[in-house]
Amino acid sequence: MSLLSPVLRRLAGWLAPVTVLSFCACATARPETPMTPSAAPPPAEAAPQPPIEVALTFDDLPSHGPAFPGVSRMAVIESINATLRKHGVPSAVGYVNGQLVEQQPADRAVLEAWLAAGNLLGNHTWSHVDLGKVGLAAYLQDIDRNEPLLRELAGPGTPERAWKTFRYPFLQEGVDAESRTAIRAHLAGKGYRVAQVTIDFGDWAWNEAAARCAAQGKPQLQESLRKGYQKTARSFLRWADAAAQQVFGRRIRHVLLLHAGSFQADTLDALLTSYEKAGVRFITLDAAMEDPIYAEDPGIAQTWGDSFIEQVIQARKPPHPPFPLQPLDLLEAICR
Repeated sequence: MSLLSPVLRRLAGWLAPVTVLSFCACATARPETPMTPSAAPPPAEAAPQPPIEVALTFDDLPSHGPAFPGVSRMAVIESINATLRKHGVPSAVGYVNGQLVEQQPADRAVLEAWLAAGNLLGNHTWSHVDLGKVGLAAYLQDIDRNEPLLRELAGPGTPERAWKTFRYPFLQEGVDAESRTAIRAHLAGKGYRVAQVTIDFGDWAWNEAAARCAAQGKPQLQESLRKGYQKTARSFLRWADAAAQQVFGRRIRHVLLLHAGSFQADTLDALLTSYEKAGVRFITLDAAMEDPIYAEDPGIAQTWGDSFIEQVIQARKPPHPPFPLQPLDLLEAICR
């Protein structure tokens, strides 16, 4: 099956239903054998499926995207914390860009509130740096520059392993084989684990559209955005579950990528409820990363926005369900 480019996979497709192919091995037909009713075997009971285990991660702490009118960054994080508690999420990991705290020192309290709620922090580079624009040396320095803030927030006595997970900005793991290898070697040398992503429905793209509609006082469009968000989130969950079973031969422990924005705070309760109804059980990132699949390096030299499952598909080229689409064009146009 030919693979679509990452850009094409993320073009408008919100209003179209996402299809997931089912693959089956069908037995060859054999001549019928007469059988009396009493000789018919009882129907076999299907083995129950294990739950879809999902770890929650939030990028761009302490703030992402434009805030809703009258909603503070602290109110956003407190809302997210309360929703996580409501759904019994054991802990979530928030990936920090320290430059945001430098620009808005008061937002340090947002990170402290996140930790106080029992959640963890991780490294997302100091300035959400673009490797292709700054080069390898500056990129590695940006990783290291984030460490003093994370170490200070974690506090004395906290093992470094608690905050030494790394999330690539833009899910960009390299611009070529050399840079990919060098970044991985740098992270490994400093004791980081890579926090891969298997479910990414482009939640980041909804914040600006929602903020525009809120500022213009268009509640009907705001509600349409909420419904579209939930529909897209469920579609990508179904795809990730089906693709993982096709590619790895079983259900895996997933990692969901979200962002710490006003729209996420507004919609998180509905999102987690819909995932629970779909059979999801929430787990920690540490538990998810114990899945042996994450020891694999797909080795794709140049990436941008590719989830771990997508990278494995590119590397192995196995049969897989068709890629779902993120409605980026539609979100860019709404409430303009």
